[in-house]
Amino acid sequence: MYLEEAADWGVKALERAAQGLTCTTAVHICYGYGIEANNNWKKTLGDEWRQYEKVLPALAKSSIQQVSLECYHSHVPPEMMALLEGKDVMVGVIDVASDVIETPEQVADTIGMALKYVPKNRLIACTNCGLAPMSREVAMKKLQALADGAALARQRYA
Repeated sequence: MYLEEAADWGVKALERAAQGLTCTTAVHICYGYGIEANNNWKKTLGDEWRQYEKVLPALAKSSIQQVSLECYHSHVPPEMMALLEGKDVMVGVIDVASDVIETPEQVADTIGMALKYVPKNRLIACTNCGLAPMSREVAMKKLQALADGAALARQRYA
């Protein structure tokens, strides 16, 4: 909701938090689930959420190595992934706001779309966000779809 601030002091705070770490550093861009103020804000954004044009370039300049984006059923235009040049991009290919299980083809299609903007060696397929709100059975099926879809994408786009 506060993207101007996130691009400025938010990225500085991430840099400070990661200072001295020797592990891979990552940040997740969450579009928020179930928070009334956030849901109301998202209703005002229209079909394309272009406001991330402000924060993604700031993250690209940061020392954070990986950026996790929610891509499946996202309103953020996929071409914005190109603003993260030089970063590993964790591409969310599984919708965590629904119990509907994605097909491997849908997962592979999302990966293929992301490959237009992110080099293969920089793309990591993942879930949009955490799977905690759903049943274990649904979560396991979604993770299986992620694995099967990633395998299919490797065949398609090798």
